[in-house]
Amino acid sequence: MIMDDAKKIMNEYDRIIKRQDDLYHDYASKFGLSDISFWILYVLCESDKVYTQNQIADLWHFPRQSINSAVSSLAKQGYISLEKLSAGNSKAIKLTEDGRDFCGRVIDPVFELEERAALKMTDEERKMFVKLSERLCDLLEEEFKQTFPEE
Repeated sequence: MIMDDAKKIMNEYDRIIKRQDDLYHDYASKFGLSDISFWILYVLCESDKVYTQNQIADLWHFPRQSINSAVSSLAKQGYISLEKLSAGNSKAIKLTEDGRDFCGRVIDPVFELEERAALKMTDEERKMFVKLSERLCDLLEEEFKQTFPEE
């Protein structure tokens, strides 16, 4: 019985995560963005920190090739530029002026609606949500590693 309850809860949680992914996907599509292009712009608009493609891939758990394709597309659209860093072959991804304007129109409203939604929860609920989500992810990762050990 406990196992069935856990299975039902995980199934419901997975549907919620998929629903949330769909919300962002539908929004990105309205502006002609792939999901990964949207998240790259999201990261770049979020802070003034300099990111490389590999850093974004690691931070957001996207395949490197997908990041590479999305970066290429965003550069062709004129939203980002790549600047060689002093060390190694890595290049910094930077927003262009057009990219900053686009972020102001498309990405910044997402930050605002996310904040409005989060502020409808209490401070305690927000902290608990993040803490429990991270705990579940850590436990899932542990289970995957135990069940499917790397060779």
